[in-house]
Amino acid sequence: MTSISRKALTLLVFFMASSASAAEMWAEGRSVLHACDYGYAYEAQVNLSYRNYDLPWGTSVYLIYGWGGLDSFVPFDWENEQTIEVFASAPWTWSTTVTSITSNRTSPKWYEHLDHVWKVVLPNGHVFYEKGNSSTWGYYSASLLSIAERPCTSNGDFVGPMYPLTVTTVEKW
Repeated sequence: MTSISRKALTLLVFFMASSASAAEMWAEGRSVLHACDYGYAYEAQVNLSYRNYDLPWGTSVYLIYGWGGLDSFVPFDWENEQTIEVFASAPWTWSTTVTSITSNRTSPKWYEHLDHVWKVVLPNGHVFYEKGNSSTWGYYSASLLSIAERPCTSNGDFVGPMYPLTVTTVEKW
């Protein structure tokens, strides 16, 4: 390999790495136990944020999400799928909060993760989906198992700190 081709390859790798890291995604969450007397149901609150410095002013962002977990120890994903518009919370950053009952004492089903994709609509109408990988049906998955405490509350309010959630990308072809 010549010195010139080595420099060209180094420059190419730099540009590929720079463009691949333009988008960021993170999540934090907390959970509470409702009705402390008999442990009726757990509810989770998840804050999700998406940042992309390459997006032009006037871009719209939507969160497509569903809950996943176990039903009688059989895994499932994307239950109760919803799409919501997400509003800017800072320059080039969009954030939203979602909540759901994650388990209750009368059901063998419980949610362990929030599956989601960011739908990005550019001002010119072009649409793309930010999902953390290049697979056809890929998505992000934020694990609720990262929540360290689940205090009880009798009034339905969320209490306690938010915990950073482990977010992985799931490849599906």
